[in-house]
Amino acid sequence: MAQTVSQLPLAPEVAEPLVITDREPNRIRREDLVAHDWYRFVLSFPPHLVREYIDRFDLGGNSVVLDPFCGTGTTLVESQRHGIQSIGVEGNPVAHFASSVKTDWSPNPDELVEHAEQVSALASELLAETGLRRLPEEPQALLLGHSISDRPLHKTLILLEALQRRVSLRLARHERLALAKALVFTISNLEFGPEIGVGRPKEDAPVIESWLAGVQAMARDLEVLAGLGAPRAVVHLGDARQVTRQIPANSVDAVITSPPYPNEKDYTRTTRLESVVLGFVRSKQDLRALKQGLVRSNTRSVYKDDSDDLLVADNDDIQDIAEAIEKRRMELNKGSGFERLYARLTRLYFGGMQRHLGDLRRVLRPDARLAYVVGDQASYLQVMIRTGQLLGDIAESLGYEVESIDLFRTRLATATKQQLREEVLVLRWPAAKRDWRRQRMSQQSRYSAIIERIFMSKYQKGMRELDFEREDIAKAAAELGVEMPKNLGDLIYSLRYRSDLPDAIRATAGDDVWIIKGAGRAKYRFVLSPNKPISPNSQMVSTKIPDSTPGIVTKYALSDEQALLAKLRYNRLVDTFTGVTCYSLQNHLRTQVVGQGQVETDELYVGVDKKGAHYVIPVQAKGGKDRLNIVQIQQDIAVCSDKFPSLICRPLAAQFMHDEVIAMFEFGEGAEGVGIVSEKHYRLVPPDEVTDADLTGYQVHD
Repeated sequence: MAQTVSQLPLAPEVAEPLVITDREPNRIRREDLVAHDWYRFVLSFPPHLVREYIDRFDLGGNSVVLDPFCGTGTTLVESQRHGIQSIGVEGNPVAHFASSVKTDWSPNPDELVEHAEQVSALASELLAETGLRRLPEEPQALLLGHSISDRPLHKTLILLEALQRRVSLRLARHERLALAKALVFTISNLEFGPEIGVGRPKEDAPVIESWLAGVQAMARDLEVLAGLGAPRAVVHLGDARQVTRQIPANSVDAVITSPPYPNEKDYTRTTRLESVVLGFVRSKQDLRALKQGLVRSNTRSVYKDDSDDLLVADNDDIQDIAEAIEKRRMELNKGSGFERLYARLTRLYFGGMQRHLGDLRRVLRPDARLAYVVGDQASYLQVMIRTGQLLGDIAESLGYEVESIDLFRTRLATATKQQLREEVLVLRWPAAKRDWRRQRMSQQSRYSAIIERIFMSKYQKGMRELDFEREDIAKAAAELGVEMPKNLGDLIYSLRYRSDLPDAIRATAGDDVWIIKGAGRAKYRFVLSPNKPISPNSQMVSTKIPDSTPGIVTKYALSDEQALLAKLRYNRLVDTFTGVTCYSLQNHLRTQVVGQGQVETDELYVGVDKKGAHYVIPVQAKGGKDRLNIVQIQQDIAVCSDKFPSLICRPLAAQFMHDEVIAMFEFGEGAEGVGIVSEKHYRLVPPDEVTDADLTGYQVHD
């Protein structure tokens, strides 16, 4: 009798790799490694290419290499082997997971194998005891048809249960990565050619055996790597078009990367099986959110509200190619939904790459050098797209210098029999042009001018709400004659959470305040609301808490917000504040809420109290100049209502103050809307600073 697995295993939280600094970095010989390519995309670019540009760019131990499309970590691993610090950004969660594990060389090899053998024995016992297991209906529907047979899937789910029962926090990520690789290459029915496909179904597969062999191969590699100084490698789950969200300004010496090409390869299909089975993607909403965080490179990832194409509206070469594709489609009388999108996708792809290159400038150091592995394409009705040349032109328009376009290899196009070039576009960010930011109007001034133009074009006296759309931003910029924001979403975010609306808008609000809410996909709404700012009470006494934050986390936190979230987590301040036993479920949750569009919650906790009641606790965290805003709290409440209707929602917010003081707020809904129901301040201190007098004072209950 088939059993349905109602709750997939959660994808484990990615920890940063061990950093060893007591010896000089060592170059690691590739021939010494058994299988360190523990998992990779079939289409990933070869490691020797990374090594070539590391040498050409004369990168050393003090350099920082960025791969903004890091996939499963080829650039990061090769950088580590050369003793070079590296940063990766990847939008696909399972590839991000693979990169973070491949750059973590800390597990003890013998312990890893011993633990895997224990898990293997338990899985074998469970196989003899249980009936056939299946995935729940919704995640099952996301898989490619017949990509895995019933019996191998059943065994895989049993193995996952064994991994959960015998979980080791030090080893869990490596063991799960070994399973991801075994799923794709041994357990499944998948086949790889120019596209991913499904081969002859396997009635059965050696699931436990192939997984254990993969773990053993990892262990042999780790024996070689053990004790060597692993330079710092950080992998961020994020959008390559918005790298400044994760990476500090002026911090990167070189970029070596292979972005997607404009073609019909859906890279989320390549990793669909392991993404679903391992719990990284659970629903259509998860899959949609994943695709929306990627540069548009295939028609399956195009959405109605996409706007990157606006960035290349004035690029004649790209417009000519898009028009040629559309003309060719009409000549051939091609009318499928996908074919109708070819021209738009071409514009979206190059617009997305322009967003990426524009945003990237802020993190580059003077004279940084960049290598982009790209390829010509003729996938869209045989119209040639010279990707490297076009990206080079875009880069020059943004202030980069094109150093060279190096031929990497050629490949034969199946349909046209033409030789298509795969190239490495080599760029330089010159020191002399770092003043590109010094425009006649600063970014914030442009944001204010654009939003004021939009508001005043629609506002009439007495209005308490007015709507606008993302395309209104481009229209207002054109009317004002100012540079259009490279990241349209950043304009909205900045004016909602970081800075005041222009004086002309605030003057129409009286005693109230205008706030900007989401009103659907790429739609927004000005709403006049009671003026209830959220700021810590400076007169409130703080409670001392022994600081449990690991020193290495404090040292390397890349932003105030991330540091604050880490301190909340390591010091269990959410538990302390709420009186509920809480667990971090997911950070930076991006999801769609009906009527509001995409919203983001900084961190989501779930909890249980002494009576057994379950809670969902969204947390907004603000550090630096960012400010708490009631709009975010309202969005968090909406997310909880939409995604967790049966749980008790307790929305929280945290704000860094001074001297390691953290202000925490809880909110509730009343007759006058959302407001603060509780506020406490906590000061993180060394344990010996909590005195007997302090403890006596804390014994007085509220």
